[in-house]
Amino acid sequence: MFRRKVPVDRDYDHWLTYQVQRRVLVVARTVTTLTRLLDIHSLFEDDHRVQVAFTFDDRSRAIFGAGLEEFLATLEATLLPWEQAVDTPFDLAVAASENDALDKLNCPVLLVPHGIGHQKFYPDSTTVSGLNPDRLRGEHVRVGLSHANQLDRLEPAAAARAVVIGDPCHDRMLASAHRVPHFRRVLGIGTRKHVVLVSTWGPQSLIGTDPLLPQRFLSELPLDEYQVSLVLHPGVWSAHSPHQIRANLATAIRAGLIVIPPQHGWQATILAADVCVADCGSMPLYATAARVPVILGSPVADTVVPGSPLANLIAVAPQLGPAPLSDQLDNAIAAGPIEDVAGQAVEYPGKCAEILRPLLYETLDLPAPQWPAVFPPVADPAPERQPVAAFRVGVAADGHTVARFPAAVPGPPLPGQHVVAHAELATLSELESASVVYREAADDFLSWAQATARQRPHARLIAETAPGICRLWTKDQVVELPGPEPLVTASRAHWRVVRRLPLTGEVQIP
Repeated sequence: MFRRKVPVDRDYDHWLTYQVQRRVLVVARTVTTLTRLLDIHSLFEDDHRVQVAFTFDDRSRAIFGAGLEEFLATLEATLLPWEQAVDTPFDLAVAASENDALDKLNCPVLLVPHGIGHQKFYPDSTTVSGLNPDRLRGEHVRVGLSHANQLDRLEPAAAARAVVIGDPCHDRMLASAHRVPHFRRVLGIGTRKHVVLVSTWGPQSLIGTDPLLPQRFLSELPLDEYQVSLVLHPGVWSAHSPHQIRANLATAIRAGLIVIPPQHGWQATILAADVCVADCGSMPLYATAARVPVILGSPVADTVVPGSPLANLIAVAPQLGPAPLSDQLDNAIAAGPIEDVAGQAVEYPGKCAEILRPLLYETLDLPAPQWPAVFPPVADPAPERQPVAAFRVGVAADGHTVARFPAAVPGPPLPGQHVVAHAELATLSELESASVVYREAADDFLSWAQATARQRPHARLIAETAPGICRLWTKDQVVELPGPEPLVTASRAHWRVVRRLPLTGEVQIP
């Protein structure tokens, strides 16, 4: 791992180019906490007076600590071993987990939430996550809260050192709402409805309750009308490993599921959603704050704090049921976002940077910079996806209305059902069942089509696609048909071939 060695003797300043006046330590514990701390770190950008270093306690690793070192390495930042960080004088430390030995740091500490406030108990406990009184002791530890309604969950001594700052992640999302069209282009959504499945960790989570839920969505929702994406809590990636996650989702990914890695773009993905299907983690509150409709897709977890904003959201959110998914999703989209809940979780929305930066600089005993205190927009999503290479297609009795689903996941029978498969990217079983075999436009279509027909004798049509054009081969002709979506044009042509109708001309519906 990349480590930038730092001299810590009295001549340290002679090593530095800038006239550093204050030193800040970022105490990371997991990928989740680090992403929240990077929001705060952004408030020091452009200030040459402040030097920032990072550390984590590798002797007392978090259960969900996997991936943290790799994430830190991508930052190419100064990274101190924990022992060195404890022995080095700093002017301020910021942390997002009370589970580190913050009392050992020889400087003021600001502890902020690593979710949207404090909504859950620790498992098998009545202690609110993030507010463990046994770990908030010490006059130098100050607690940052997202809302004043959390003060009464603190002991008096900790409450006296608490400060309401709002939520940096929430505000960065608000400051990025104007980028939603860009995010949708990055994700390739187009005019489709974007359905985002968001799951926290644990057996009561969305994916923990139903690991095959992504496949259900992909099997029921037409590909040309809906795009399904999945955002998993970083703890899921840490506990199971990226390799295992991708293995568990292999069929869904082949069927068109977009998977968002934990370090890159979950905020942008939620902003770009038309509807979120969520569980009892922080994500549904962030989605609601971003004015995205939410459906609850798992049972209510026993870790939810009664009377919390999350509990209030769960009480009014529609529950995912056995009815057709398209009806449930469309009803939620039409109903719009759930009102009057996000404000219970985040006080001073959009003002966190204005509140937090003066607090940081007051602790550093430095005058704050003259430029406005603002958070940068959230990062673009970095979607992991595969193109769908085989489709299960239905054509209605009018010969025109086409519904396409990924062939990788089974589904109910469709009118005029047939399989359309890519000649090179589909699986062998998909090709052997395909009525239409296709490729992208290349040289010598006729000879390729004839060879493919000999290899795939069950295929009724051999197709070649180019923007706005579908070229078709049958045993007695080659036809070029225009259309905005060439494979949809191919399925309409297949409907006609089955009925021995010409590939051009009007169809008379009996």
